[in-house]
Amino acid sequence: MAAAPGGGHQSMNGTSMATPLMAVRYAPEGLDDHNRARPGSETRVPLWAERNPGAAEAAVTSMRLEMSTGAGWRQVPVVRDGTRWTAVLPNPDRAGFVSLRATASDSSGAGVTQTITRAYAVG
Repeated sequence: MAAAPGGGHQSMNGTSMATPLMAVRYAPEGLDDHNRARPGSETRVPLWAERNPGAAEAAVTSMRLEMSTGAGWRQVPVVRDGTRWTAVLPNPDRAGFVSLRATASDSSGAGVTQTITRAYAVG
């Protein structure tokens, strides 16, 4: 396969096809205008996976979310609602940052692990 314009690949017969890439999207709720949560609060985080435009459809079958405030990673429970998931993150009692790491996989066997360092501030 050769690289094709637009981020896809060209198959052996010359047709263009999209690379089946996924990215996890996050929409934290309750943050202020400076992307901060209150210490000791909880932050609700809806998340979902998006595909590269033109890629073949495949259902996302699992989503895992982990958080870190600087002392290692810990898994956060996620609840599925159709094609989206929601997590409720317990924010630390002191000022700092929360980093997020999501891992998603789909029915075609593709997957992604995505880390966002300092996804939002606390304080």
